[in-house]
Amino acid sequence: MGYILSLFAVCCLLNIPESVGQCTRIRSLLDDDSIRITSRSNDICILTGDSCCNKAVENKLLEKTKRILKNRVFLVLNQFYSKVDTDKNKKDALLTKIIKSSTLSQSKKIALNEKFSSYVTGVNTLTSADLEEIRSASAAGALATSLGVTLSATCLDMLYFDMETLRDAQLKYLGAILIMLRGYAIMTDLKIAATSQDLTEECYVGAVRGGLKFGGCNLCLDETATRQPCEKLCRNILSGCLKGHIQTREYLQHLTLYQIKLNSLVEQFSREATTALDNLKSEVKSKLRVDKDFYASCSNLKRGTEPTEKAAYSFGMEFNEDDARKTLSSDWLCQYVFSGISEVNCWNRSKVGEYRLNIYEFTDEGQRQNPEVPGNGPAINIDSAIASYKDYKVKVEELDQGRVTINGALPSSTPSFLLTLSLIAYLTLT
Repeated sequence: MGYILSLFAVCCLLNIPESVGQCTRIRSLLDDDSIRITSRSNDICILTGDSCCNKAVENKLLEKTKRILKNRVFLVLNQFYSKVDTDKNKKDALLTKIIKSSTLSQSKKIALNEKFSSYVTGVNTLTSADLEEIRSASAAGALATSLGVTLSATCLDMLYFDMETLRDAQLKYLGAILIMLRGYAIMTDLKIAATSQDLTEECYVGAVRGGLKFGGCNLCLDETATRQPCEKLCRNILSGCLKGHIQTREYLQHLTLYQIKLNSLVEQFSREATTALDNLKSEVKSKLRVDKDFYASCSNLKRGTEPTEKAAYSFGMEFNEDDARKTLSSDWLCQYVFSGISEVNCWNRSKVGEYRLNIYEFTDEGQRQNPEVPGNGPAINIDSAIASYKDYKVKVEELDQGRVTINGALPSSTPSFLLTLSLIAYLTLT
């Protein structure tokens, strides 16, 4: 009994709670049973009295923060990109289907697939001849598949003008998919640029002081161990950690909006191609009844077995504008990842209480005033991605509005040639 009273007296003299002397939570976090209460000796933590954290313990907290924080900060970004990858794979499958179902030779299919892959990564080796070839071959392949029979060269020649609408629709459909895949590649470039640089030392120090979810100065006093950071404090810290990513977030949101627009165009052009194919099949059946020459050359078209079910594709996207907005958003991260939910009874950098400083906007000007993470953010170079985005944006807007950019003289032989060259311009403009 005397020992307990003596221990209580010591705790009163030190003016600290008895639980602090145990240092149980920070011992557990750092797996270090040697941690004891010490006289105030801090470089990082803003504490007014004795605690479980001396300079050596602070350094251990800082190292733990460096191992964990970056993954936590980019958690939502990585989740967003998993959705992006899922949707990209769907568009890849559509492109593969166009190539495989075409009437091109196998060697030409392989060569075009390589050129399309290069286009997606920003290296354009496509020629007007390539696109005219896939335009015709994909239309012929779609008709053959739908009729369930192989079309001879003679039949294709006799249907040349009838197939014009389908050829145009197929090329627009292909162009929209290719440009969309190019957009996904630019989004990936932005992600790589964003995550390849380490966070700054000022960011890590701010995170330790703020006591973010995995532990910090809030654990130096055991009685505050269960306190999460005040939401405003959390938002200032994470905005400061991400201040080098302001432009990255802006362009990621722009790209998302254009990808959503492109997805609508892919769906629109798919419908147009389906309508054109249905009309062409009706025309073929009519010709077989009334055109003796056509029947003589193409009577085998009557004997084809049409697919029992039409191929269906869902054009719903895995992500939306709101998903992109949340990727590098400190307010969303603090709610979803770091659980800073209180404004009064929370850890405010030095004790439990209220965080009374302003929240600074996630802009260059706002973050220059950030009290928790001073200095500049990491240097994130996205100049190449921005240049690619500007070219991509032009292609999307022209495809959406039907405007064309034509270089060189135009022959006037076939009505579709203008549209063919316009879509070539979308795909070959560099």
